Formats: sequence, structure tokens, C-alpha cells
Amino acid sequence: MNLPANFPLKKVMITVVSVVIVIALIITGVTVAVNGKAANATVDVEQVSNISTQYWGDQSSTYGNATSDFVQELYPDKEKAISKIFVKEGDTVKIGDTLLQYDTTKLQLKVESKELEEKKKKYELEQAEKELTKLQNTAPYVEPVIPEPEPEPTPTPVPESQAELYTEITEHSKPFKGAGTEEDPYVFLCTEDAVLTKGFLLKLLGVTDPRATPTPTPTPSQTPTPSAEPTAQPSEVPTAAPQPTVTPEPTAKPTTAPTEAPTPAPIEPTEAPTVSGMAWFKQMTFTKTNETGGESVPTPEPDFTLPDGPFVARFEVHEQDNENLPLVKGWQMDGDKISAGFFNEVISEPDDIQMPDLSNADPGISYDTGGSMYTAEELQQMIADKKQQIQDLKLNVKQAAHDLEKAKLDLENATIKSTVNGVVKSLTDLDTAMSTSSPFLVVSGGDGFYITASLNESLLGKVHVGDTVMASSWENGQMYEAEIVQISDFPNDNSNYYYDGSSNPNSSTYQFTARIADADGLKNGMGLDITLKAASDNASNAIYLFKAYIRSDDGGKYVLKVGDDNRVHKTYIKTGKTIYNQYLEIKSDTLTEEDYVAFPYGTSAIDGAKANGTEENTDENGGIDARGLDA
Repeated sequence: MNLPANFPLKKVMITVVSVVIVIALIITGVTVAVNGKAANATVDVEQVSNISTQYWGDQSSTYGNATSDFVQELYPDKEKAISKIFVKEGDTVKIGDTLLQYDTTKLQLKVESKELEEKKKKYELEQAEKELTKLQNTAPYVEPVIPEPEPEPTPTPVPESQAELYTEITEHSKPFKGAGTEEDPYVFLCTEDAVLTKGFLLKLLGVTDPRATPTPTPTPSQTPTPSAEPTAQPSEVPTAAPQPTVTPEPTAKPTTAPTEAPTPAPIEPTEAPTVSGMAWFKQMTFTKTNETGGESVPTPEPDFTLPDGPFVARFEVHEQDNENLPLVKGWQMDGDKISAGFFNEVISEPDDIQMPDLSNADPGISYDTGGSMYTAEELQQMIADKKQQIQDLKLNVKQAAHDLEKAKLDLENATIKSTVNGVVKSLTDLDTAMSTSSPFLVVSGGDGFYITASLNESLLGKVHVGDTVMASSWENGQMYEAEIVQISDFPNDNSNYYYDGSSNPNSSTYQFTARIADADGLKNGMGLDITLKAASDNASNAIYLFKAYIRSDDGGKYVLKVGDDNRVHKTYIKTGKTIYNQYLEIKSDTLTEEDYVAFPYGTSAIDGAKANGTEENTDENGGIDARGLDA
């Protein structure tokens, strides 16, 4: 933009600078006000350990009995081979002492076999899921919609035929139209097998029909004789010298000879050269004998006769033998050209049809020609069957995974240790123990109380030897803590395990034994309710913070965490699953149980507010608070 030379540029610069200064002052004022508010605000804080919990997995309940005389029994196992026994009968053992060692080679092979079995089951499941997807994407066969028949149109009345239909066309056949010219030929209505007679052909060609009896042409003589006496015949044959005149005797033969001479005889082909072409054609065309060999009997004079030709005739065959209906076929003949022109419709050959080239096609692949061979009901049933198969395969996969886990536990527990403080009561050979279905090694202990109960197979691998269980007595109402010292390798035939809703009641159960250290008030055979804590797959020291102390904005979830300056600051965190509908897993390392956080709602919950509540956690010795910070 060009400004005038006398424009006051100095005033513009002063105005711009003034606006910038005002904006800066406003921003500064707002910042100071906010910081002043935050500096003067005080917010109560809580230590994370007080508002959080830990998750160690699901709990499961079972039932057992207390016993004061616990016996550890080891039965022979066909799938395990003992490599070494470390005790003998009568030895005194304590909990944790090694009793025997199984051969790990066979156990390792078992683990590998179970791994292959699990992979096989997973592969079968994957294939079934692919087949299900294919079925779900298959379009069902749809019956073609048959359109309703359209009402037949009212037929247009066809005029009745006025032409005469001919199966034989003669010189007396009357055309129904035409003038006989090339532009307007005679048109005859005829059948497909109609024939043309000689008389019609002669008319067509313009040849006269001499129906009268033909007379032979006499040979002219030099001296005409008025009489028809036979004396005239010698003059026809030349002689070398005149002979004496002889008066012939009158006989009947000379008078009859002239009468028989004119009678025409059938012309043989060999006689054709002696007659002119047109005369021969007439003789061939019109000579007709009756059944007795004489001349044809003359027929009555017809009502119509075609004019002498040549002319052009057209012969037509129509639908239903009606000249008013479409033409089926026909032909035309021209008497001048002696030729026939056929004009029936010619069906053209179809265009070349392009066929797919399957010369290089894989014979093992079926090519879809469009549409499915299954109806919607069949597909629905196939999908339902496939879903059921997938459910069964999923159970098989879980069972294979369980068998693999058990095989791994057998490998890990290849070394058998004593679970009681006692004495080796008996030690027999494996064959004898197997034949009598009795234990080959028995350790009897008499100190303290033990709990004998069962756990579901789904808890194998989640509950371990050394885990703690809680037991409560029905009789005295007391709670007891016990440590698991043994979990059986064999499922129970029947057990006291009852279903509490967290396990499958149809699955197998395994007996376990737990030792009670403080057994005051217990009696032998007393019934106990037992609570097992099954560690989850991802159980750890993760913090599960009370959800009310977590807030979110566009940046994500955050907490107001107390910093080194004893003020709360917005700290973003990563979260995981929710437990008990109240606690949210903190997956990031930005928060520990020793940290302090503020309730993130209310007028005092401002980033930078002073923390209130850390002083009461201050350690009087050294002036260090619970977070390890200087007070």
C-alpha cells in the first residue's frame, strides 16, 4: 500500500506500540492473578498407599478338614521314571528335605509332546474360524423371480384370405395380384410343395401351344398332280432312264398309306436332330397320350387362362395360407431370363462366441459361475454347526494348554521334597506298589495341624506350593492362616470341592495340603472354609488407585501429584484395567505408593496449589517426610 508523502507515519508507529504494550500488560496481569491465586490456594492431599489397593488375582473357595496326623504318600507313576531315592525306611525327615528325583528326560519329552498337541489344536481352531468367515461371506442361493405373465394382447383380426391357394399351378391358375411385369409380377398363393405344370411353363416362356393334330409337310414335286393317286410317288425318286408306263392295279393300300402317315409317333431323343429346336420342344411338351395310347381327350374350356408370355411370376407361401399374414418363403421366375430368384428369409450365422480360456486353469480349483449352491437356511445351519465346532475346539485348546501346563509342573517338580516333619514309615519297590495300588513311599508326621482340601484344575499353575490360604472354622469362628505344602499330581476320584461360581464344576479337582502354624482351638477332623488367592497372569505390584483421584482432559488422564516444591502439579499417567468397579490400574512409573495426590475437583484443585497434609507424615527424626523430601 502506498502512503501519501505527508502521511503521519510517526503517529502510526506510536499507536501500534501502544496496542502491543496494552496486550502484554493484560497477559501479565492474568498470569500474575492466576499464579497469585494458585500461590494462595491450599489443597488437601492423601498418600497414594491410603487410597489404592493391589490386585493378586481372583479368589476361589473350597472346603476341607483339619487333621493332626498328616501322612505324605507317594504313588508310582507310569509316566515318570525315578532316577534316585535319597531316603530309606526309618529315616527322620523335615519339611523341605529331598526324598527322591524323577528322570527329567522323559518329562521333557512329555512337555514337547504336549506343546505339539497344543499347536495342533490351535491350528484346527484357526482353520475352523477361517471356514466360518468364508461361510459368513457366502451369498445364499436366491430363487430367480419369475415375472408374472403379461396379459396376451388382443389379437388383431386378420382378414380372410381372398386369394385361391394352389398346390398345382397351371396356365389357368389366377394370380391374386400383379400385372406380370418385372416391377409388378403375377403373385400366386401356393403351398410349400406346389408344382408347376407344362402349360404354365409354356405360358411363362411365351411359347404357343399347338394342341391340334400335327400334319406332315409333303415334299414338293416338279409337276403338281391334282390327284392323290400313288402314281405321283415314282416321280420323287430319280431314275437314270424312263421306264415303260405300267398301269397299276387298284388296291386298298395306296389309299390308306396317306392316312397313316400324318399320325405322329413319340419322338425319341435320337430323332431330335432331324427336327428344329422349337418344333422338338413343342413335341416334347404337348404330345400326350391317353391310357389307350390314343390322343388326349379335350378338356372343357376354363374360366381363366393366363395370357401368352413371356411374363414374370412370383410364388408366395404365407402363414396359415393367408396372403394377409407374414411371408414364410417364396420364389420368382422371369420368362425372359428362364431363371428363378428365391427370396425366402436367410438366417444369418451367429457371431463368434468368446469362450473363457481354461487351458491353463488349475483342475483343483472350482470356478464360481455366479451364485451359491446353498440356500439361506442351509448356510444358517452350516454357520451354526461351525460355531459349535469352534466352541468345542476352543475347549480342546484350553485342555491342551492345561495338559501342557501340568507337564511343565511335573518337570519343575521332578525333585520331590518332604511336606511334613516326620519319619519314613515305609519304602517298597515300584512293581509291588503298582500291583497293589498302594504308595511305595510313606512319610508320617505327628506335629501341628494340616488342612486337606481340593482345588479346581483351572487353578493349577496359579496356586503353588508355598502360597498362603485362609481358613475359617464353623465351630469356633476363628480364622487360620496356612501354607500349602503339597499339591497332588493326580486328580481326585471325588472331592469335597464345591463350586462357588468362579470355576467349572465339571472339571477335575486335585487334592492339596496346607500346614497351619498356629492351630489354637482346632480339633482333629474339624471342618474349615478355605479361601484361595489365585494369582492372575499379570499380577504384580501395580498400583490400583481410587478412580475419584483421576481426572482427564484433552491430554489424557492425570493426577494432581505433590512435587518437590510441596505444591500439586498436573501429572499425566497411563492406566490399565479396572477392578472392583472402583480402582484403576496405574501402569506408568510416574506414581508410587509413597507419593501424595490431591482430589482433582473443586476450586482449590489448581495446578500449583500448596499441598496440605504432608506435615502430619513428617518424621520427627531428621525432618524428612514419608516421601523422602526435606520438610
